[in-house]
Amino acid sequence: MCLDLNFAGIYQSVVHPLKYGLGEIGVSFWFFLPPEDLRRQKTVVLQENIFAHLKAARLKPGDDIVLADGRGRAFAARLLSFEARKQSADAAILHELLQNSEPPLSITLFLGITKGEKMDQVVRQTVELGVKKIVPVFTERTIVRLDKKKKKVRTRRWQNIAFAAAAQSRRSFVPGISEPLYFEEMLDLFAGEKLEPVIVPWEEEKETGLMHLIAKMKPPPRAASIFTGPEGGIAPGEMDKLKKYRNIYPVTLGPRILRAETAPLAVMAVLMHLWGDLG
Repeated sequence: MCLDLNFAGIYQSVVHPLKYGLGEIGVSFWFFLPPEDLRRQKTVVLQENIFAHLKAARLKPGDDIVLADGRGRAFAARLLSFEARKQSADAAILHELLQNSEPPLSITLFLGITKGEKMDQVVRQTVELGVKKIVPVFTERTIVRLDKKKKKVRTRRWQNIAFAAAAQSRRSFVPGISEPLYFEEMLDLFAGEKLEPVIVPWEEEKETGLMHLIAKMKPPPRAASIFTGPEGGIAPGEMDKLKKYRNIYPVTLGPRILRAETAPLAVMAVLMHLWGDLG
């Protein structure tokens, strides 16, 4: 369901030295490479897109960096040489880093598509919180309309944002962003798979609160999904369809109405705190 990852050399500065199971390493920059470039190789070539960042950061041979494959592995590396004419650099793989940056809870976010930069914000911040996968969804109240070409462009933009957020938060796994689905396609997905709990914050739910639901789930699940609506929320007819599935759990988030870009972050934070590793 998710797109192939776009290893476009996105990077982020890391202000402090990174601390891992193998000790403290004084590295300053984090880069993603395709998994095949890091598999069983002692030396890797960093192409033009990464070379430009190395040059801008004034890195030089002998400086340490981190190279991650976006699939959960990261490696300490050292720059060996720069080829200005070829716009490339060589780096030696020193060793694999022992990490604990991925949460024990796997969360898929089905995200009602919102206007403007709100989607960018939610993608960025849920990746920081530890989301595993994001599936944008067109619902009855979605205002945004995208043709086939614009879907691909927008999905690629969200995937690139996910790369940058994963680097900033020192994740070696980059969450995949699906091309947008329509609400009915999401239901087909629910019908065709063994369904994990799907938590649906809904302003019309008056009885079951998020914390009440969590208290009833013993033992805590290792995987869960969240579905949140766009501006205007989830339509009653859509909720009627959702309730036909056994593992759908509508919840209230309390007496205040949260914005479309706030609700997924609130639910993510609570689940990661109680079932994951936040805090």
